[in-house]
Amino acid sequence: MDKTYNTVDDFISGAGITGKNALRIRLLSEEVERFADSVIGEGERSIRIEGDERVASIILESPNRIDIDRQKKILSVSSSGENISTRGFFGKLQSLIMPDNYEESEWSLKDYEDEIRRRRKEDIYSQEAWEDLERSLIASLSDDIEVGISRSKIKMIVTKDFSESLGEAATRNPRITTGCAFINTINPDEKRFLDDADRLIGEMGVSPKDATHLKLLLEEVAGMLKELTSDFQAMFWFEKYKDECCLKVTGKTNMDIVKKKDLLNISSSGKNTAAKGIMGKIGDVIENGLLNYEEVSRLSQMYGGACVDYGSMGIYGGSPDSMNTAVMWSLRDYRDALNDIPKEGDASLAWDELERSIVASLAADVLVSIKGDRIDMTVVYRLKG
Repeated sequence: MDKTYNTVDDFISGAGITGKNALRIRLLSEEVERFADSVIGEGERSIRIEGDERVASIILESPNRIDIDRQKKILSVSSSGENISTRGFFGKLQSLIMPDNYEESEWSLKDYEDEIRRRRKEDIYSQEAWEDLERSLIASLSDDIEVGISRSKIKMIVTKDFSESLGEAATRNPRITTGCAFINTINPDEKRFLDDADRLIGEMGVSPKDATHLKLLLEEVAGMLKELTSDFQAMFWFEKYKDECCLKVTGKTNMDIVKKKDLLNISSSGKNTAAKGIMGKIGDVIENGLLNYEEVSRLSQMYGGACVDYGSMGIYGGSPDSMNTAVMWSLRDYRDALNDIPKEGDASLAWDELERSIVASLAADVLVSIKGDRIDMTVVYRLKG
């Protein structure tokens, strides 16, 4: 643990992380070390931290040397001697690294959350698993956990996003988490979508003004998703904190290699000459993010004779050690980057577009993460009361 503390302290000092964020990365590192002790055991392993003051990744690597005796030792913790602990979050992590799991595999906390979120209303076990997940310090403090297992190696990446706009949400302890509903771009049911929106927003008990704003934000996001060229079904829900709400949208796209190549050909010019608005830009980030980081960084729009690189201006975070390249984009970062562009001439059109946007005017931030075929979006809204 002392070695881990030294690693954490060196990272915190070098990245300039302070206050509660420093405490969170330290707590997460302690939990990763405890996980390694209890599941992997003694022996060769390494823990390092990469990133910056915005996004940090704790990376645990170890040879996969867990034998059947180690498995029995883990199972002996269970009063029945059976692997019922896999029902809980920590048990789920344990089950991934058992000797019978010899096929190469990957697992992520976000996918696990989605699975039990879908089932919790219909399955008592899923509700128990959700409560266990909420009690887990490592799950509640992190934004994602990825586990990759092969015959020879175990790798775990715990990611924390320190985005200032998340504010209270960075603690991952919402006062209210609503149920979930779906945005279906294949066979959309507009009436059901609107009914679901009213029902979920009603669960939070916000003021009529806030309810109207949240519904407008949801409608704008749904409209953007329906414009994507790939088939996409997204799950959405709301989280309410003391002074802010988050609209959470997550899902996977049926993006095949042919569609990816078509998008690559379209984006290869690096020009997006039509003014699409802020949601159009976010749609571009998503579709190009399904390709890779480079394609997003090349996204730009011509305003008369001026070029605004809205992809590279909004990108943040990212780690070359990630199990597959991730794209992270923030509307707030894009807005901040526009401050470096004089508000005059053709470039002023970019500012006009931003100021006309419903989403940009209502949301404190829009955070987009694309990894593989998975898309996650968080719209942060400050409650007006």
